[in-house]
Amino acid sequence: MKKQGKKDLITVNSVTDTSRRIPIIALLPCLSLVSASLFIYQVTLTRVFSPMLRYHFVFLVTSMAIFGLGIGGYIAYRLAGRKRKTASALRLPEWLMILAASYILSFSLIYKLPFLDFYVVYSIIAALPFLAGGVFISMVFKIFSGQSYKLYFADLLGAGIGSVTVVFFINQWGIVNTVLIAIGFTVISSLVLSFYMLDKKEMVVPISIAVILGVAGIYQPGIRQFEERFTGYFTSPLTSLSTFRSANAAHSLLDWNWDAYSRTDLIKTGTFRQSRIVSIDGGSNSEMIRFDGDLSKVSWLKQDLNYLPFETGSNRKTLLIGPGGGKDILLAILAGSRDIQAVEINNGSVRMAEKYASYNGGIYNRKEVTLHVQDGRNFVKQAPAGSYDLIYLAQVMTDAAETVGFALAENFIYTKEAVKDYWNALNDQGRLAFILHDEKDMTRLLLTIQESLADMGISEEQFRKRLILVNRRMPGSSPQTINMPLLMVRKSPFTPMETAEIFQEIKSGRHTPIYIPYVTGEKFWTNLKQFRDAAKKLKFTQRLNFTPTTDDRPYFFDFESSINTSLLIILAGVILIALLLFKPAFRKTALKRSPYYFIGLGLAFMLVEIPLIQKFTLFLGHPTRSFIVVLIALLSGGGAGSLAGGWKRFHLNRKYLPLILVSLFAPVVFILINTVINNWQIKSLELRVLVSFGLLFPLGFFMGMPFPHGIKTLNLVKKENAVPLMWGINGTMSVGGSVLAVIISMKIGFSFSIGAGALIYLMLFLFMPLYEKKWGPVL
Repeated sequence: MKKQGKKDLITVNSVTDTSRRIPIIALLPCLSLVSASLFIYQVTLTRVFSPMLRYHFVFLVTSMAIFGLGIGGYIAYRLAGRKRKTASALRLPEWLMILAASYILSFSLIYKLPFLDFYVVYSIIAALPFLAGGVFISMVFKIFSGQSYKLYFADLLGAGIGSVTVVFFINQWGIVNTVLIAIGFTVISSLVLSFYMLDKKEMVVPISIAVILGVAGIYQPGIRQFEERFTGYFTSPLTSLSTFRSANAAHSLLDWNWDAYSRTDLIKTGTFRQSRIVSIDGGSNSEMIRFDGDLSKVSWLKQDLNYLPFETGSNRKTLLIGPGGGKDILLAILAGSRDIQAVEINNGSVRMAEKYASYNGGIYNRKEVTLHVQDGRNFVKQAPAGSYDLIYLAQVMTDAAETVGFALAENFIYTKEAVKDYWNALNDQGRLAFILHDEKDMTRLLLTIQESLADMGISEEQFRKRLILVNRRMPGSSPQTINMPLLMVRKSPFTPMETAEIFQEIKSGRHTPIYIPYVTGEKFWTNLKQFRDAAKKLKFTQRLNFTPTTDDRPYFFDFESSINTSLLIILAGVILIALLLFKPAFRKTALKRSPYYFIGLGLAFMLVEIPLIQKFTLFLGHPTRSFIVVLIALLSGGGAGSLAGGWKRFHLNRKYLPLILVSLFAPVVFILINTVINNWQIKSLELRVLVSFGLLFPLGFFMGMPFPHGIKTLNLVKKENAVPLMWGINGTMSVGGSVLAVIISMKIGFSFSIGAGALIYLMLFLFMPLYEKKWGPVL
């Protein structure tokens, strides 16, 4: 047997001393609070970066930042192996004070530095707290590896608490106060552990930090002033404010608010004298029209192309999806609609419109209007058949001409299944109208609608008789350039007389008809047909992807046939970290198979979790609600499973049964939620939440077992020193798993991502790489 070296003895003694001094009953709440604080900060970072950066760069920066957890595990391993620093490295309260300080430093730099067009710097700054948090958590798992099931329960419980509270904190108290709360959780944990580990003199530091934090939190005017001066946002070249500034257009920021869904700005400009701009996350804009109740004063809106769908038929009952600042509502009122269902997913827009009701005539509170704050697709799915004369969607995602930033954003309102839901909700003469951004949007949506209606038995010839396409005339723009076009489809065919009248109306408004049945557009249709046939043959070899989107692959703005560059960068980062940091370290531990177990768990967990969050948005009616419900169900289930994971009946020779149970449960849950979405109409939100919980909790129960089982196994074979490395590689691969989940979902569908995750769980069960061949019986 190899003689134990002096360095190993110091490490073992330090670990033993630490584990004896801190009772597990005190450690578990501290671990939960730290886990909650990291989760809260992660979500807060996403909110802060969203107005500054394009969507895919937000994903890139936050993913790279979360790498810090994995690298923190590597740092903990290296520190614990250094002879002179072993004792101090294992003093957990100091690392929590470092974590608290890193929150302050990281957030202040991101918020107050001028915009940096070098996103690696943002990633490094954002990663600082995750590095410190990764060191702390991996050390806890190393020191108390024999209690791994309880530790993982506390870790998942904390993440669950964070997922619930972060939305409430941001909505209630804003971004800066939410970061202060995350810091507070860390300081409280530090104080508790300091009581057991530090001398009385050393307690001065954490107590002082707690007092300073409390004073800062009490002085709310200072907090509001700090939050108002968001330098990174105001200097970003990617916002509406920057667009106005670049054009030397007179403008001013009148008001703003944060919530867990978006930042909402109200902008006054010299260009739009009769309206104000409601801007969501700096780029998705809608108009708030000055209105005092006198319709004659806003009759000029009838010249707008957006008004055309309202004057081509009855408007007795209208559904508006994404009315934002309220302009769409005013168009419907002008057209005589007396029953307007306004479905707006962003509560910030509604709050802004209600706050400035004296300016917009209380547009959301008029007797004709019924407001629903939820996802439009979910609302339509619950609507009785034949309900509406008009369903109207005007640039629901963003009105920016450049939509590349939304390529990674799933969107269920432009899918084939969505078209079927809209069609079912229209009456026999009902119209479905979209205001889009450009030619790419128009082409893809047109092909999606045509294919969806073909599935319902409507031929190409019949579809053409139902279709109207109009281009918007923009000052200084070429007539051949497609600018914010109108795409309208009627449930019954247009007659030649009706299209002739529509054609004259379009010409009088000085807009350009693209396709009008019986009148114009045959050349356009011939070109479209040739393009569609060529696209079907080329499939993914073509440069642009116009394949109709579905609920299984709802990435409407992903026009590239290749994989997104940002995603490839993150994957490259995962591989580099694994090769440069972890692989050499694993060689020193003499563990050849075990690392692949933790790698597989990191990949598989995220391949299952990410598409579930996205898919349940369609069922629960709001992305924030889906985020909360899915994570609470999976994390609470995982926490319960972690406590039960040591049950001997789960062990079958050298196999671990929860692995194969997850591989079976994950596809079943996905099939069941698809069945529920497609065949059931559950109007009660409470019942939908219960159904979601009932489906997800059992899956989470078994997903929560394999990781602590792996840590416990390392403890049994006296390999505790490798625990931080296993924690680190698992965290790193979790980032890789989330990226793979998005790539697979974008290119072939959510179902394939779930299937890939289930397959990895199955492979882990069959080959069980956790156990080294030389170990023999372990449990």
